[in-house]
Amino acid sequence: MKHAKKIYIPAQEGELKTISVDDIEGGAEPSAADETALKKRAAYLLINGVPPLVVNAGADGRFRLLAGAGDLLAAKRAGIAEVPARVYRFSERDAEIFALTENLKRDSLGAMEAAYMMKRLISEFGWTQDDISRTIGKSRPAVANTLRLLTLSPEVVGLVESGRLSAGHARALVPVPAEKQYAFAEEAIRRGYSVRETERAVKAFLTPPEVLQSEKAAAAAAKSAELKAFVERMRSVFRTKVSLIGNDKKGRIYIDYYSAEDLWRFEEMLDMIESFERRD
Repeated sequence: MKHAKKIYIPAQEGELKTISVDDIEGGAEPSAADETALKKRAAYLLINGVPPLVVNAGADGRFRLLAGAGDLLAAKRAGIAEVPARVYRFSERDAEIFALTENLKRDSLGAMEAAYMMKRLISEFGWTQDDISRTIGKSRPAVANTLRLLTLSPEVVGLVESGRLSAGHARALVPVPAEKQYAFAEEAIRRGYSVRETERAVKAFLTPPEVLQSEKAAAAAAKSAELKAFVERMRSVFRTKVSLIGNDKKGRIYIDYYSAEDLWRFEEMLDMIESFERRD
């Protein structure tokens, strides 16, 4: 039986301390798109306190931020001078691995950020998609879908990073030739397509016309079979000729009668239906 290669995951008990925000290195400046969310988070931290950041201690007495960049920025914006932090003392390599895995466990991470971090674990540290899945607690398909975003054209990646296009919409565009992906993305944004609608548009583009025609014909045949069965059921219930003109969306149903007895029978059926409705 083949055993999975055991990967190295840094493990230490971090020391919980209170440190100055000025002694923490790391955390990029927010974009204009993040400004509103940053203000809301700053207000939240003022009321509820700052959850412990994750940092690595340096030889110079300063700290490198490993996880919690958003909270560090929000704390600075709120004017908070000192924050709680879980302090580790990793080597540079271990700190990189720990920072990547800790951030990937956080739901606040953007889809493209997550894809770049997963790619680093694979290319720089020899991890597999299964290693990432087990370590961060996400399914193997979820990891694979995130990494697929890296195969998109730079223009589409830019739309995802700016928040104009969701990761779900972007993943639907992966099978489209790179030179046509941006046009598809812009069309999906302009028309307000759902992910499902985007997937259908991509399928229609990639599927040969004769195959699409065949699929439509098969669907129409299935609907015709359902309508035929419905008409046969009506004939059995009414015990007379029933005919239909139309399709599954609209049309007309004709019920023939050949005597006064047929009309009385139909009237009895209507009386029964009305009596059931009155009971409800």
